[in-house]
Amino acid sequence: MMTSPVPILKQTLTSVAIALILTGCDSGVSVRKVCKETPQFCQDLNKDSWCKDKRANVIIGRYLESQQASDDIRYQLILDLESYSECVEIASHIEHIKLKEKTTTRVQGYVTSLKELERLKNVTKSSNDPRLLYWHWSRNGDENALTQFLKLRETGDLETPDLQFKLATYWVKIDRDATIDILYHALALYKDGDKIDPEILKTLSTLYLKEDKLKHAYVWGRIAKDYGMKEIDLAPMKAILGNQGVDVDKLDDFADEYQSQIESGSFVPPKR
Repeated sequence: MMTSPVPILKQTLTSVAIALILTGCDSGVSVRKVCKETPQFCQDLNKDSWCKDKRANVIIGRYLESQQASDDIRYQLILDLESYSECVEIASHIEHIKLKEKTTTRVQGYVTSLKELERLKNVTKSSNDPRLLYWHWSRNGDENALTQFLKLRETGDLETPDLQFKLATYWVKIDRDATIDILYHALALYKDGDKIDPEILKTLSTLYLKEDKLKHAYVWGRIAKDYGMKEIDLAPMKAILGNQGVDVDKLDDFADEYQSQIESGSFVPPKR
């Protein structure tokens, strides 16, 4: 039976800086200004309107890295490059009917994104930043980076929801119960007002489904759906639970209570 509920993701200065720059609230730096004064950060990307926002993030990120090559800035640039690369790769396959050279610049932008990611892989290889260590393992198969990442659990350097979720992606293939505990810990680390990652909730629901704990799976699936995970289908679980005589309304009450606790930064993992 499900027990009764019991009474950061720290945003980097880099993300804040990028947001301010893109909204024009920083000290005069803009995509237009960067492209005019340092065209090398723009010329090798696509020239049309495809992937416009993602392209802008890459341009600003490249500029910021040239000003201060920190782990924070480089990690954010890696994320922006991956997002841009995925977008422009798709766009590069779309033939522009009248201006085929525009398609060519999309291909150029895609190639640039791959070159830049390779460059950043090399320049961050010796970093001890947990986000970069995880990236080197998850994207590049670097087992040494994984070893270093796992060691940081003992030092307390993984105590954010995001890093706990990354840790869970490693443990999920080894120990399902330990993974659930890690995900619960991730939720307990949220502070009041933090943005919640619905993937944590979705993963909890999926793991409980695999353990045939349908009530738990429904509760976490319900919360995940509330946070926008549209692919979760609660109807089959609800039907089965109803046929088993389970009071689904009570499970919804549990979900509401847990969600309230997470959002207020007061979540305490329930006993399993």
